[in-house]
Formats: sequence, structure tokens, C-alpha cells
Amino acid sequence: MAETKRFGPYKGSKANGGRPIYVYKTKGKDGKWHTTSKNKARAEYEEKNGKLPRNVDVDHKNNKHADDRKSNLRPLKHGKNTAKENRRRAGKK
Repeated sequence: MAETKRFGPYKGSKANGGRPIYVYKTKGKDGKWHTTSKNKARAEYEEKNGKLPRNVDVDHKNNKHADDRKSNLRPLKHGKNTAKENRRRAGKK
């Protein structure tokens, strides 16, 4: 199995709303290190419940994106999660 190291969580960029991320460094079969990142909420949800398909997001039930308690996270299809977020934003004026 490939060697993987996890770093973080780090504060995310403005592009992702400043949500925390983990950075992963994985040593491939070719001996080179490859770097990826993953949203902290998704990483922790997947640790507890198993890997999710790419078209499924991890949703915060109470819409508080800093609240990463496991009881506040649930899987939601990407389209439904986007629609939920758009409705939430439309309420802000």
C-alpha cells in the first residue's frame, strides 16, 4: 500500500470560504510524492463512514460551516447541496 501522510487542518482559502482542509502527501509506485487536499468535514465524515462518491458532498445540517461535529454532517447529492446553499444565500439581503 502507498505511504500517505496527512497534514493540517489548515485554514482554507477565500475560494472555499476559509473552510479547514487537510493536505495529503502520498508516495506513488514511481517513488514520487503527490500532493492533494480534502475538505476537513468530508475527510472526517469519510473516516467514520467510508469513502463517498465524487458527486456526493458532506452537508452541515445546521448550515454552520464551522460546526464539524460528526452528528452535524450528512451526505447529500451535489445538486441538492448546491440548491440548499443557494436558498440559504438568497435569504441574505
